[in-house]
Amino acid sequence: MSQDDTRERSSEEAECTDSNTTIPSVTRRRTLSLAATGLAAGAIGTAQADNHDAEVWQTDGTWYAANDGTVYEGPDHLDAIQAAVDSLTAGRTSKETVLIKNSGTVGPHSWDGDVKAVDLPSYTVIDHNGTISVEDTGEDLIVPFRAQSVESIEIQNVTIEGNPRYGIWVQSCSDVQLGTINMSLWDTETIGIGIRIDDSDGGRSQNVSLDYAFVEGSQHHGVETYGVDDLTIGTVETVDTGGCGLLLNDTAYATVDHVDATRADQGGGYAGFRCANSAGPEIVVNRVDAVDCGRGIFTVSGSEGIEIYNIYLDGNGGNLVQDTRYLLIDSGTVTNTGSSGIRIDSRDSADYPHTSDVTIRNLDITGNAEYGVYETGPDTESNAIVNNYFCNNASGAIETYANSTEVSGNSYCG
Repeated sequence: MSQDDTRERSSEEAECTDSNTTIPSVTRRRTLSLAATGLAAGAIGTAQADNHDAEVWQTDGTWYAANDGTVYEGPDHLDAIQAAVDSLTAGRTSKETVLIKNSGTVGPHSWDGDVKAVDLPSYTVIDHNGTISVEDTGEDLIVPFRAQSVESIEIQNVTIEGNPRYGIWVQSCSDVQLGTINMSLWDTETIGIGIRIDDSDGGRSQNVSLDYAFVEGSQHHGVETYGVDDLTIGTVETVDTGGCGLLLNDTAYATVDHVDATRADQGGGYAGFRCANSAGPEIVVNRVDAVDCGRGIFTVSGSEGIEIYNIYLDGNGGNLVQDTRYLLIDSGTVTNTGSSGIRIDSRDSADYPHTSDVTIRNLDITGNAEYGVYETGPDTESNAIVNNYFCNNASGAIETYANSTEVSGNSYCG
């Protein structure tokens, strides 16, 4: 299997510490994202086709695909979709649509040199009105939809359940629009990622949008990116994922309206929302709700230029800022954390710059098991903990490491 399945699994789970003092200015991306605050699911909007060019349906247990005549008749749901896709105009430079009318089941698949997938060429729109049920055995070898080094594709809507390797896998593509995506992946055991968008086919993915994703029960992350530029996400909602709700690796110029994660890697080290592997710059997240996750928010390994607003972090194992620069967390609440409310840390390693220029402001930080904000070294510096309210944090409100860290304007309960 490809190294891309495992390359993000690293020593980043170990905690360390760092700190900041400069409040970041509002970025161009934040300015743009403010206009989008409050987007409902689907508000970004994929282009809806008025009609379709090919269609797929099932009758009496047999799958059919047609495009000016029958192009597939047989037992396999994904093969029927692929035949419909392949029947679209060769070499087209405008989008054509495949309408899938029914739900279907696929699997098992034995290794034959590749996973089993519907491969999408450029200028293809998928409108799937049912559910794809993946019933694989052995390794996870089914990816319902895959795109490799193509442009201008849409998956307007689909529901996926069972045990796919990835529900949707986008590799080194541009102009990608994902609409309303629902996944129930309780049967995943090995890989089990809902949506993965990466650079694994020879170049970075660019200009990607996702209106709404709901992922529950996945073995690993709900939505993961790696090597992506210009990303726009409406809402990612996850429940009981084995990894992160939303994970941005090596991803830049991203706007996320809402991350809503419940029990993401509960008891573990992954987070409801995480940035890693030099994520940034210009990542703006307008709202994060993380409840009972391993960590609520986690930024690490050279991430920088991140702004997170309107947080509700409750009952998480921790919230960690590590080896991160130019991060702002502004407004919201941090409660009932199993360790310190927010830890600012650096690792004793030359792999990434130490933490600096982290600002924590306008938060209510209450009822956490250790400090409200805990800054640790080595070399952590120039952070700011300002205008927050602290109450009933077991070890105290604030513990700093660096003399250069600003602590001002905070208030405390009696």
